[in-house]
Amino acid sequence: MRKLLLPIDSSKLPERLIEYLKDFVTSLDYEVTLLNVIPLDRNLVHGDLIGVYDLNRERFEETAQEMLDLAEASLIEAGIKNIKKAHVTGDPAQMIVRMAETDGFHLIMMCTHGMGAAKRLLIGSVTNKVVHHSEIPVIVIR
Repeated sequence: MRKLLLPIDSSKLPERLIEYLKDFVTSLDYEVTLLNVIPLDRNLVHGDLIGVYDLNRERFEETAQEMLDLAEASLIEAGIKNIKKAHVTGDPAQMIVRMAETDGFHLIMMCTHGMGAAKRLLIGSVTNKVVHHSEIPVIVIR
């Protein structure tokens, strides 16, 4: 079975994404893994922020799990059944690429969030970074 990685940062999946997934996943027999990355890179933050994360780790993880559960319910309602869920902590783009490449995924599917060209140039975007750094094919849904 093929494996598709679907990174999410919200429990509300865009309808357009669900429609693509319904057609794609069912016709090509993909297993979907929903991934939420808790955006904290321990190597780049000061000790105070690490302390805040450590004190609130349970809350961050509960929120991530709730988000994944709601997204999973949306996919099940749309007829997509073969779903796994995962959450990790770190830099979102790096963690998505790392997971896709080390866990044997065949495809990454991501949404854009309407960031303009100027803003994307200045701060980048997770989707843009994944597209440019992944060895795994990436489908971007606008």
